[in-house]
Amino acid sequence: MTFRKPQLIPLLFIVIAVSTLFSLGIWQLQRLQWKQAMIATIEYGQSLPALGTLPQDATGLDYRKVMLTGTFVHDKALHMVGHPKDSAPGFFIVTPFKLDDDGRTILINRGYSPKDHESKPEGVQTVSGIIRPVRIKRPFSPDNFPDKNLWFYEDIGAMSKATGMELTPIVVEAVGEAQKDIYPTPSDGKISLRNDHLNYAITWFLLAAIGLIMFAIYHREPKKLEQEPTEIT
Repeated sequence: MTFRKPQLIPLLFIVIAVSTLFSLGIWQLQRLQWKQAMIATIEYGQSLPALGTLPQDATGLDYRKVMLTGTFVHDKALHMVGHPKDSAPGFFIVTPFKLDDDGRTILINRGYSPKDHESKPEGVQTVSGIIRPVRIKRPFSPDNFPDKNLWFYEDIGAMSKATGMELTPIVVEAVGEAQKDIYPTPSDGKISLRNDHLNYAITWFLLAAIGLIMFAIYHREPKKLEQEPTEIT
């Protein structure tokens, strides 16, 4: 099988296209490794017994279950912007929580509530929940508006300034059963992550292979038919 020499522009196009598709496939494999590591971290954290107190060094506590006792500071509650499906407009209520045992103040995401409908339990409370990573600002995400008490990500420094409290950089997501007309609605504690990166990687690699095959077919020389000798009579 022989091939004719490709022209420069089509050759450059296929080289760039295949390189891009192959790079996307490699990137998805890297994302797959990252996602698998995250899932393993979540599963490990969830398998451990709940913490009744927080150590001074909170490193490596992501996704650990906790059962903490303390007091909510409701007048310093922060409003995280969000809108769960089929819910009325409102906010995730993130409330400072002063721990009974050592006096540190952490943040408890009590769940979602329509505006001005959240309950405000007073006195010493025990909260069951999960420690989760602090949400940081992502590319293209809106800025926080501390003066309006509107937060799109958890800037602990800015939140400490807004509340006038020294906040320990720990966020606990409250877990519990939803009750009709009782807000905020706590999390159900389920942590699920989509992991389609292998499928995406295979798709990108297949597209790269198809592009190369089509390019080769286009430049294949047609098979020459042998001419039968002419009889001389």
